Amino acid sequence: MSGMSVQEVAAKIQHTLVTPDASEEDIKRVCRECLTYGFDGVMIQPAWIPLAKQLLKGSKVKICTAFGYPMGGATTFTKVAETRDVIAAGADQIDFMPNFGWFKSRRYEDFKGEIAAVVKAAEGRVVKIMLEFGMLNEEEKELAATLAKEAGVTYLKNSSGWGQGGHATVEDIRLLKRIANGEVLVKASGGIRTFEDAVKILSAGADMIGTSGSVKIVTGMGEESTVY
Repeated sequence: MSGMSVQEVAAKIQHTLVTPDASEEDIKRVCRECLTYGFDGVMIQPAWIPLAKQLLKGSKVKICTAFGYPMGGATTFTKVAETRDVIAAGADQIDFMPNFGWFKSRRYEDFKGEIAAVVKAAEGRVVKIMLEFGMLNEEEKELAATLAKEAGVTYLKNSSGWGQGGHATVEDIRLLKRIANGEVLVKASGGIRTFEDAVKILSAGADMIGTSGSVKIVTGMGEESTVY
């Protein structure tokens, strides 16, 4: 995969802008950039889904949204309600963070049950789990990913890219790819800033990348936020 073209890499990127101060003009810009550069999807905060849906109507760009981060401690009821809300608004895919307080407390059934509840509420849409590897040791990484896979997620994801989530590493993506075992997909997020970074992570086994540095990755120029 080291010989990937710019277009092939672009098609594996979900162009991300989830900063709290993103303006309407910012959202319009990232949607235009998705169309210009051929990114797989746009990743935005839930409130901007209707605007993105309008701007991307008729295109193949997926509308993706994320919630539950960077803390993960909202109730399962809240996460299920938000899942239903963003789907009703027009989201094609959701990324969410589970309750790692439960995981660290060894309340594994609660941890897995919450994930399964969100998957059920998504009604067949793509669900990606933010596993926040930056706060887990190697044994915990493997267990959290295994539980998420068993709960029915579409993608295992190493990090939200926020807070203690950490950056994508070749080692972590290889671990997720091994656990996925061809049954689910792998998304990489956090610290992917250059074309070389992207190729390295994709070569390690990532099926998709989430980054705010998308334009810089495919052109060598442009701005990026400091997260995701």
